[in-house]
Amino acid sequence: MTLPWLQETLNRFSQWQQQGRLAHAYLLTGTQGIGKSQLATSMANRLLCANGVACGQCHACKLLAAGTHPDRYQLAADGGQIKVDAVRSLMAPVYGASLLGGAKVVLVEQAHLLNINAANALLKSLEEPPQGTYWLLISSQPGLLLPTILSRCQQLHVPVPTIQQAQQWLAEQGINTTAAMLQRFHGAPLALQAALNAGYADKVTKLQGDLVALETRHLMPETFADRWHKEAIFCLDELSHRLLDQARLARGLAPLYHERLDRQERLNDAALDALWQSVLVSRRQLTEQKAINSKWLLLDIAWQLLEGRSDNVVG
Repeated sequence: MTLPWLQETLNRFSQWQQQGRLAHAYLLTGTQGIGKSQLATSMANRLLCANGVACGQCHACKLLAAGTHPDRYQLAADGGQIKVDAVRSLMAPVYGASLLGGAKVVLVEQAHLLNINAANALLKSLEEPPQGTYWLLISSQPGLLLPTILSRCQQLHVPVPTIQQAQQWLAEQGINTTAAMLQRFHGAPLALQAALNAGYADKVTKLQGDLVALETRHLMPETFADRWHKEAIFCLDELSHRLLDQARLARGLAPLYHERLDRQERLNDAALDALWQSVLVSRRQLTEQKAINSKWLLLDIAWQLLEGRSDNVVG
């Protein structure tokens, strides 16, 4: 069943299909966790269905349901990148005849993970598209793709659902959530669902408690860093949400990421700006430098949090 916020885009694609106006390559972009892969699958099913509507009854649809359709191909990352050998292995089948006599479809998950050689190999196929073959690229970071690949794909930006749509869908999955919690995942319900299933809510509660204890000098920076250095990215992301909400509260604005903030000591403006910059720099270092010591980074952040506090209480 199509996710409700994807239906309009899928309907538009179906109209192009019926009118014979399909491009040979599409790039599906949008926030991580809003269902781009599900949309690409629905598009592929329509292209491969003998009746062109994903009827579920024809031989092709039954093969799709069983995961054995011979003209459906998929590229995915191996070891953090999509490699050239994976792309080259598809060249013979996609340029050959369809085994079922219809269309051929290649889905490329996380297309931004194509390494340079793989991207150049794929580009050749996009420049000289084989008859009856459709490429469906999926990416939440299209800016990392080669401009030449971007120029040869028709881009479909997948919309974020409204808060009401997201909350209704999550409720149908047995998850009741707030707009503030959705905001932490940029409104992406699938990302929130996956995080909650992995214990995100309990981890947030524990971290928020430690941050309040740190800010009120009931927890030493060394202890804080020791507890959280193995999940430093998560810690820095949550701290950035907290800092932004503190800044909004100080200016009389409603918080974005919290229904409310626990009683806490507020950073003065200069300290908040400095700490915000440190959090951003530390996060970038953690993602770009594998050998960096996450415990030392968090220790520095924790001390900045303490040294910048003021006696003004908010929350």
